[in-house]
Amino acid sequence: MILACNWARKQKIPFLGVCLGMQCAVIEYARNVVGWKDAQSTEFQQDTTTPVVIEMPEHHTGEMGGTMRLGLRKTIFNSAKDSVIYKLYGSNNYVYERHRHRYEVNPEKIDDLTKAGMFFVGKDETGMRMEILELKDHPFYVGVQYHPEYLSRPLKPSPPYLGLILASVNMLEKYINRDCKFSPREELHCPESSDEELTNSRTQTPTSMTDDMTLTAQSIIAKPDAAVRSTLKRSAHSVSSSETSFVEKKRAVEATVQQ
Repeated sequence: MILACNWARKQKIPFLGVCLGMQCAVIEYARNVVGWKDAQSTEFQQDTTTPVVIEMPEHHTGEMGGTMRLGLRKTIFNSAKDSVIYKLYGSNNYVYERHRHRYEVNPEKIDDLTKAGMFFVGKDETGMRMEILELKDHPFYVGVQYHPEYLSRPLKPSPPYLGLILASVNMLEKYINRDCKFSPREELHCPESSDEELTNSRTQTPTSMTDDMTLTAQSIIAKPDAAVRSTLKRSAHSVSSSETSFVEKKRAVEATVQQ
């Protein structure tokens, strides 16, 4: 994981470190940028001379039950209003995300890490627990202590994951410049399709489930609103057809019995 952090940082590859991923990003940066060659987490090496990741006070060594930091917790953004992750969250002063961890970035090492260019743009309510890190002069290098996937939804994707995907296709800057509003039809330069064309494409009989999924994906990308309407119409038609078929079979059975 540390090698992956190093590669992403040096090669300007979009990177999102979640929980342990964020901690590994800190270890890699401490070793190769700050210069602490023996930087380590006490989870991996209890006697390390440079503990950049440590056990939280809530966690007692040797006791595993009921010692994790769990649940929905508040993360407050500091004065770094030019932060990419801050903008992805809608420029709100704070967010709530779900957690599950026992280790944290060592508060005593924050000043040195910050001076070296690693910015902790989100912290807990005490200001002592690091929640979000970010590197400048990088397409997207973000680490979060929480688990953003817990609150991610199909129609409301988690901001950190959305940022990672957009950065991977070179669309993050456009998205942010549009006040974090995104139109697949306009930005992906997909060809326009009429409602009739989309309806016809959705009513084609696919040769397999994979073909059906492909048609749906192509329709949604080309024209999302029309695609949704078309899919709903097709679903309603399928239900209606099934009900009609059942009624016809029932009548046929009743006619046979009467004879």
